Order: sequence, then C-alpha cells, then structure tokens
Amino acid sequence: MLNFDWAKNLSETWAKVIVLMAFIAPLIFSLTMKKSYIYQGAGDKAWWRNLKLWVILIVGLQFIIYLFF
Repeated sequence: MLNFDWAKNLSETWAKVIVLMAFIAPLIFSLTMKKSYIYQGAGDKAWWRNLKLWVILIVGLQFIIYLFF
C-alpha cells in the first residue's frame, strides 16, 4: 500500500527532523487562526478554550518526546 523503502536510507537524525517538521505544520496552522474562529460557538472566552494554548502545550510535549527518545 504505502512504500517507505526510501526511508531505510535516512539517518536517525533526518528521520527525527522530518517527524518534528510534521508537528510544526499544525502548530503554524493553529497559531494563524483568528480568535473569532477559535471561540466560535463558545459560551464564554475562558482561557482554557483557547486552541492556541493547547496546541503549543501538546506540540511542545511531543517535541520533547521525539527529541530524546
């Protein structure tokens, strides 16, 4: 189905770089969203409803995991 034979020639460092770049894409996407879209349909604008905060936290944790393991 999917052919990843090209990946067997990658070093571990380049594999980590590719995976970390895949985490950066949703981070950039979420950071460019307008606040009006993020809070659309929400009853209040509580800090914990801010998508940008949660994406930064989750992507940061994933970065740490992939950098060291």
